Amino acid sequence: MLTMIVYYHCKDGQRDAFMTAVKMEKIAENSRVEPGNMQYDYFLPVDDANTVLLLEKWESDEAQKIHTATANFKKLGEIKVKFVKSVEIEKY
Repeated sequence: MLTMIVYYHCKDGQRDAFMTAVKMEKIAENSRVEPGNMQYDYFLPVDDANTVLLLEKWESDEAQKIHTATANFKKLGEIKVKFVKSVEIEKY
């Protein structure tokens, strides 16, 4: 199993716009139905108004790599360009 914690550090004041775009494009819903996905959930830290945390769990590294080749992942990349200034990823 692969667990990923992704920190999206949004541009100042853009967290809500980022989350709205993610919801409109159904990024989480589409990711959850991909083969090998076990969890794909966004969280908003209460003490950091510009950060979004994503918790992903995949059955394998291979399943996560296939995820990165999807149109859904590409759409997330387009959203990130507009609203995110940096990303940190922890893999376990």
